[in-house]
Amino acid sequence: MLKFIPSEVYAALSFRKGGRPDLERFETFFLPQAVFINNKGSEPVISSLQDFTSMIDSLISNEVLYSLRETEIEQTCQVFGKVAQINSAYELLAHTKDGITPRYGVNLFQFVQSHDRWLISAMCWDDRPDGTLLKQLPSGARLHPE
Repeated sequence: MLKFIPSEVYAALSFRKGGRPDLERFETFFLPQAVFINNKGSEPVISSLQDFTSMIDSLISNEVLYSLRETEIEQTCQVFGKVAQINSAYELLAHTKDGITPRYGVNLFQFVQSHDRWLISAMCWDDRPDGTLLKQLPSGARLHPE
């Protein structure tokens, strides 16, 4: 079901110390041509699916990232025929050489329906160490609305 895909994406990216994310599973939720836009810095960083997964793998291999837990807090979902968008608020706990850093943000997932399956065509996000972005969510946002 469409509204559960963000939680599944987060679960595939999350891993414990000494482990690795399930990047093969992660990739199954995306179109091969999907676009990733990290807009939490001074300039947007745009990458492909392959570039994004390679970056995650490199951070782990180079012992920069020890563990990651990303959890959905709430979402809004809009469907328009064979296209959809989910605004997914999340909490991210990244364990790096600098310790465990919490981040709170919003992923905007854009979906297309292909062969009776929803696939992510684009994902863009911003996050902060505090919850300021979460206050900007539309009223009525909740986790997995019916």
